[in-house]
Amino acid sequence: MMHYQLIMFAQNKRAVCVLKEFSIFVYLESYAWLFKSIFYTGLVVGCYLAFSPVEDSFQTQVNDKLLHYTGFWLMSLFAQLAHPKTNFWVLGSGLILFGLAIELIQAYLPYRSFSWWDWAADALGVATYFLVFGRLLKDRV
Repeated sequence: MMHYQLIMFAQNKRAVCVLKEFSIFVYLESYAWLFKSIFYTGLVVGCYLAFSPVEDSFQTQVNDKLLHYTGFWLMSLFAQLAHPKTNFWVLGSGLILFGLAIELIQAYLPYRSFSWWDWAADALGVATYFLVFGRLLKDRV
């Protein structure tokens, strides 16, 4: 009986290793370079959108707070995929400070303005991702 349990344990452990080899998380980790490209391109595009004048563009047709929330939620996702070994607090704090920096710069642009509500939407997007969804990938990527 003991020998049978030992064989089952060995087989289960081997099955776990095989499953881990073909896991989606291992697959995602092999594309970290792509996620880094997407993440840093997103930061640059986000800055361009944040610092350009708002005219009759996509930004005015959609709820501004929804854009902030969604943008920072997506940046959080790609930040985690780009830097899978980095602590949530580091990634989250960095993105929240990035949002604050954008708002502070906008305060000095004549065609933009500082908004605590925009920054709150940014922070909510980051917090929602890392507290709810980010845990799905934590320690697996």
